[in-house]
Amino acid sequence: MKSLTCGEGFRFNGAVSLQRGENWVAPWRVPFERARLYFPEGGIGRAGMPSGVALVLMTDSEYIELDYLCSRCPDNIVELAEDIEQLESVDVVVDGRRLGRRALSTSRGTETLRLALGDAGGRARPVELWLPLYAQFRLTGLRIDEGATASLPAPNPKRWVHYGGSLSQGMGADSPLTNYVQSSRWRDDLDLVSLARGKGTHLEPVFADLITELRPRYLTMAVGGMIYLTGSLNPYTYLTNMLGFVKRVVDAVPDCEVVVILAPASPKFRDRKGPGGLTATEWATVHDAVVASVMEWGDGRVHPVRQWSDVDASDFLADGIHLASDAHRRYGAYLAEQIRTRLG
Repeated sequence: MKSLTCGEGFRFNGAVSLQRGENWVAPWRVPFERARLYFPEGGIGRAGMPSGVALVLMTDSEYIELDYLCSRCPDNIVELAEDIEQLESVDVVVDGRRLGRRALSTSRGTETLRLALGDAGGRARPVELWLPLYAQFRLTGLRIDEGATASLPAPNPKRWVHYGGSLSQGMGADSPLTNYVQSSRWRDDLDLVSLARGKGTHLEPVFADLITELRPRYLTMAVGGMIYLTGSLNPYTYLTNMLGFVKRVVDAVPDCEVVVILAPASPKFRDRKGPGGLTATEWATVHDAVVASVMEWGDGRVHPVRQWSDVDASDFLADGIHLASDAHRRYGAYLAEQIRTRLG
C-alpha cells in the first residue's frame, strides 16, 4: 500500500488547528497552542477530542489503513456511558453511505485499523472517517491500495459552528454520527466545526472571539442548561452576557445567522431549584425572555428553538443531564426540523 500526506491526499474537516509531532498529526477544536486560554480551569484535553472532526479524501481504493494513537476516555466518562465503544470509535462513510461504527484500541502503542471500502468501480468517491467523540486521537499514517489515487474533496461552501457543552460533544451518543449535533444537520452543504467544550457553556467571550475568527454562515448555540445547574449567571447577567456574545459574532460576521437552543431538561430537574434559586422550568422561562430580547436587537439574524419537551426520565443517562443514544437521534431530528423552518 502507499502512504498519503495530510493536506495533499486527505484533510481533517472540522479541525480548528493541527498539532504536528515528529511522526504524527492531531486535530484540535481550538488553536492548540492557545488551549489554556479557552480552558483556564483545566480540562484542556477536551479540545483534543475530535468530536465533529472527519478525516476526508476522494479515492478509488478498495481498502484504507489507518495507523493511530488513541487515548482512553477518563474514568468518570466511561462510568456514565452505555458502552465504551460509543466514545472510542470512528464512523465510516463511503459515497454518502454510512458503513457503520469501528472500535479503536486505546493501548499505549500505535495501532492499525484496516477498512474495506468496497469496489469503487474505477471511480474516485468521497470517504469520511468521523473521529472519536471522547478520546484524544493522533494519526501516525494513512495508506491506500498501491495502484489507487487520492485527492482532496471540494470544501463545503458554508461553515456551521456549533457552540455547546458535554451533551453537544456527544456524551451518550452511540457513535460520532449519531451525536445530536450531527443528527441536526439540516442541509448537506455545511462544513461543521464543533466548539463543544465538554465542560458546559457559560457564554465565555474568548469563544465568541474564536467563532468570529471562523467566519461562520450559521452559529448554533446550546446554552443555558449548565448555567442553571451551576448558577454561574443570574437572570440579569444572562441577558447581558448573551447579548454581548451574540453581538461580538454578528458585528464581526454580518451575514451570520444565530440559532439559540436550550438543552432538554430531565423531569427530575424541572421543579428542583438550582444554585441560582430557580427551578429548571423557571429557568426555561427566563431563557426564552432573554432570547426574545436578543432577537429584538439582532435585526432578524437571531432565531430561537424552544426547549424539546418530547423527553422523559428514561431518555437520560444516570446523571439526568446527558441524553441516551436513542434520544440523541430523536433530539437531532427535532432540531433539524426546527432549524430548517427558521433558516431554510
